[in-house]
Amino acid sequence: MIFTKIWQRYFLVEILKTFFLFLSCFFFLYALIDYSMHMQEILKNKKISLGDLSIYYGMLFSKRCDLLLPLSLLIASVKVLTSLNRRNELLALQTSGVPIHYLTRPFFFVGLLCVGLSYCNFEILAPKSLNYIDHFEKQHLKKKNSRKGKAAAIQTLPLEDGTRLLYQKYDPDKKEFFDLFWVLSIDEIYHIKNLKITDSHPIGTFVDHMKREEGGQIKKVASYSEHLFKDLSLNFDLQDHFSRPMENRSISDLMEIILNKTPLFYENRWAAYTHLYFKLFMPWLPVLVLIGVIPFCIPSVRHLPTFLIFSITIFGYISFFTVMDGSVILGETQVIPPFWAIFTLPIAFFIVFGTRFFKLCIK
Repeated sequence: MIFTKIWQRYFLVEILKTFFLFLSCFFFLYALIDYSMHMQEILKNKKISLGDLSIYYGMLFSKRCDLLLPLSLLIASVKVLTSLNRRNELLALQTSGVPIHYLTRPFFFVGLLCVGLSYCNFEILAPKSLNYIDHFEKQHLKKKNSRKGKAAAIQTLPLEDGTRLLYQKYDPDKKEFFDLFWVLSIDEIYHIKNLKITDSHPIGTFVDHMKREEGGQIKKVASYSEHLFKDLSLNFDLQDHFSRPMENRSISDLMEIILNKTPLFYENRWAAYTHLYFKLFMPWLPVLVLIGVIPFCIPSVRHLPTFLIFSITIFGYISFFTVMDGSVILGETQVIPPFWAIFTLPIAFFIVFGTRFFKLCIK
């Protein structure tokens, strides 16, 4: 899109100036609030250097990019459009024959730039940023005593066939598990006192085999002082792979999980679908923001309610974003199918505000 006319370049410069002003101010306030919440830990921990802190807050910008970009564009668009409307510049351009959809091109150009940046962030930057933030907060900003207590209780190792091991302790030098359960399904479980990993097959000692009976109770059906597990295949790399939350994964990782429907995918399919749909939709939020606010700022009236427009649009944006975050929880917990959890509100928004916007452009 090439802006050859003076008014187009003028609109674009005004939008970008206001957009970057609000973007920097919002992130500065967010960083300031976050720093005030963790000030004691940061000041007490002498291992945190200024460089580490700068990287941490740079990663925080990537984490909150999906919130800050549309909000900054929203306020910048309302500010620029209402200012142009009050000075009758929009009316002059419309009188000279420039249609509404031409007048809004600079705004949608910036919106599409935000869409591209958001997709790049979700695919490349955000997964690394979220993992770095989790590691940084766990290492420097959280209470370590409570963390250690929770981590020592039970550990999980997922297996390629969809089953999993629940164990208390693993000795990497001896290659031996202590006090573990091999959960094949909700109806069949092995309890193993010690499991030794050998070059051929794992060998368990003091093994109890339990199955669910017709009455619904799980009872022990066999016991072994020593048992060879020929069907038990261990892969410790899966522990790190599946310990990462779905929200920390890129779009391509989520699509790979969905397309490669291994038994391991089955348990996490709701979360994978939910976060994939969320990350496919949310980058388009800047465009939805423009579709929603432009009809309120364009009309030529004697007294334009600027304060009311700012209040309603900001409140509407915060409400929309809050509901979308809640929709992710509903999709993950299987309350609503992931597709409808994520896309119900955007579809309703587009039907209501999109119709109004297109009618305004056709006039």
